[in-house]
Amino acid sequence: MARIVYADPERLTGVLKDWHERLPPDPRMFLTLALAEGTAELVMKLGQAIHDSLELDERLVEIAAAVVTRAAGSTYLVERHFPHVRVLSAAELEALLSGADEIESFDDRDQAVYRFARALVDSPRIDDATFADAQLELSDRELVELIQAHGYYSMLATLDCALRIGD
Repeated sequence: MARIVYADPERLTGVLKDWHERLPPDPRMFLTLALAEGTAELVMKLGQAIHDSLELDERLVEIAAAVVTRAAGSTYLVERHFPHVRVLSAAELEALLSGADEIESFDDRDQAVYRFARALVDSPRIDDATFADAQLELSDRELVELIQAHGYYSMLATLDCALRIGD
C-alpha cells in the first residue's frame, strides 16, 4: 500500500486533468506526480520528450530505464511500463531486469549503453574506460540524452520505491 494519498482525479484541473484523461487506467504514478502541481506538468512533458524528441534511439532509452528499474527494485515500472515496450524482446527485458552481465543479442552500441547505465547507477562519476566505450558509439548529444533519460527513470523508480506506489 502506498505511503501517501494520491491526488484526487476529480479535483484535477487544467492541464493535469487533460493529462489524466489520456492515461490508461490506474495511473498511480501520475496521481503521485500530480500532488506536486508546480512540477507535474513539466515531469510529464519531460517523459513525453524522452520518448518523442530525442536523437537517442528508443531502444537505448529502454535499456537505461530497465537498468534503473532493476537497481531500484521498482515494481511499478516493471508492472506498468515494461509490458508496453516493443523495442526490446521479452528475453532481452528479462535479462536486463535480472541484471545479466552480458546480453547475447546486444550489439556493440547496446552493450556500451548497458555498461554505461549500470555504471551510472553505481556512481555519477563514470570511469574513463566506460565513458570512452559509450563515446565510441554515441554522439555527445546522445550521451547527454542518455544521462537525462537515466535520471528521469531514476526519479520515477525512486518515487515508486520511497512511496511504495507499486506495492
